[in-house]
Amino acid sequence: MRLPWAFLLVVSGAANGIPSKPPPSSYDFGYEHNAYGSHPLTVFKSAAELEVPKLDMLLYSKACESSLYTLLTPRGGATREPQATILDSNGDLIWTSGWRGQQLYNLMVQEYKGEKYLTFWAGDDTVGGHGAGTIIMLDKTYTWFKEVRAANGLDADLHDFRITEAGTALVTVYEVVQRDLNEVGKNHIGPVWDCLIQEIDLETGSAVFQWRALDHWSLADSFKEIGDDGEGDRAYDFFHMNSIDKDSRGNYLTSSRYMHSLTYVNGTTGEVIWILGGKKNMFLDLSNGTATNFAYQHDARWSGNDTITIFDNGVDDVHRDVADTRGLKLKIDEKNMTVSVVAEYFNPHRIHGISQGSFQTLSNGNVLLGYGNSAAFTEYSSDGEVLCDTHFGPESRFGTAEVQSYRVYKYEWHGWPTTPPSAAIRRNSSRNWNFFVSWNGATEVSKWILQGSNSPNATNEGWKELYRQKRLGFETAFELLKSYPRYLRAVAVHSEGHMLGFSEPLDKRAVEDQLVYSYGFNFIDYDAWGIQIAITCAGVLVVGVLLRKGFVAWNNRAKAYQQLSTTPN
Repeated sequence: MRLPWAFLLVVSGAANGIPSKPPPSSYDFGYEHNAYGSHPLTVFKSAAELEVPKLDMLLYSKACESSLYTLLTPRGGATREPQATILDSNGDLIWTSGWRGQQLYNLMVQEYKGEKYLTFWAGDDTVGGHGAGTIIMLDKTYTWFKEVRAANGLDADLHDFRITEAGTALVTVYEVVQRDLNEVGKNHIGPVWDCLIQEIDLETGSAVFQWRALDHWSLADSFKEIGDDGEGDRAYDFFHMNSIDKDSRGNYLTSSRYMHSLTYVNGTTGEVIWILGGKKNMFLDLSNGTATNFAYQHDARWSGNDTITIFDNGVDDVHRDVADTRGLKLKIDEKNMTVSVVAEYFNPHRIHGISQGSFQTLSNGNVLLGYGNSAAFTEYSSDGEVLCDTHFGPESRFGTAEVQSYRVYKYEWHGWPTTPPSAAIRRNSSRNWNFFVSWNGATEVSKWILQGSNSPNATNEGWKELYRQKRLGFETAFELLKSYPRYLRAVAVHSEGHMLGFSEPLDKRAVEDQLVYSYGFNFIDYDAWGIQIAITCAGVLVVGVLLRKGFVAWNNRAKAYQQLSTTPN
């Protein structure tokens, strides 16, 4: 007895109802050794214009903060264009934008007047290791809200932009000034990059505070040799400010890459209160020199009243192998002027981050490091245990600047795009025609419903539900069947059941003759997963019964034999 085709299709449909997912952590040798190119990408059928880095998750732990999204700004020689990108904890795309083709840095979620905004720097980054541009603020619909400029006719630098609780913004600024270069061995006046802290009133655009490094630091204190700088239009970047933090006392903490130091500035007078690290270090190191020997560092922040966190590059593009890059947490005693190491965070692959980088303390106490010039980010426990280690470019190309992100941060974000979902009818990897749908920036989609109609202009009531399934990644696919109506669209559904938006109708007539009829049941909705299991079990039971009956019948068959004569004729 042959099983009916309908039954076989039911069993097959149930077995294939849940798409397979890759293991949460793995090491892809080909990925890490450039087998997929220097910039492995994920691309989409429904949104062909989008492409995002394909991740290699080398290590994964449930202890990592999975409720937050990962924000980065991939760029580099191997990328098609710079991007501001948000990924979920599985590495699936949430939102990405090339934003007018400009260079993009420092994507963050920040609060202003009780509302959350995406903020990032956009502009020209070819001005000597820093930038000339503006800061863009987008609201939860990804609509332009504000473009923040530096005050006093200067350009906003790419290194830092922080909105304060008072509704002002801290901005790094670079300006070329003429300076006597005698102290660094040149007997003339030449161009120098001065570094400024500006605190800007976001309503008026005026500076409520400004501080200049050259008013308080000597050129001779820098660890960067002047070389051919200071000549013609080659300004000497002696300080290189890359972060600003303002504390509850109203004072400013700023990091200088080429001074190998942090400067703590009085928020009223602008006077230097103290200096940590470098040639003018004022602190006694209680950790045998490991608390003050940081170099080329980035992203210095207060973490409480007496703790500072730093991304300690330890190396730069000239001195690539003098130290291992680390995250560094320091305890500061301002009364006794001592400093000690609380924790260090080393990547298991001992990455040398020759430029850029970030240190973020997450709300659960974990620490997230972004490795800047090297396409990697790693999450640690508070005491330094490696929990999750992720690459967004091959390790064999680290340090080449082919794929990089200035910083990598994690934030909560809720996005409600005003653009409709994108859809396309394309073949899948098995060469079957599918309806693909995605929605760039939408964070609240729980399910997709495929609907059909005989008219593209039908009212909502005129669209018939054909299929539904949970959203498990950026792009969702529905198999096309010949029995479906001519026009198709996908509806995005919130977890509470209401409609969020729908795609433009697509006409399946062009591929009509290549579609197949469906038979039996076709469950893919995860709400019906219990039914799928029940049907599968029933199918297995039927097969078992039939096999048992066949076995019994075989054993009970007639066993009559005719004895043949063996006597020759």
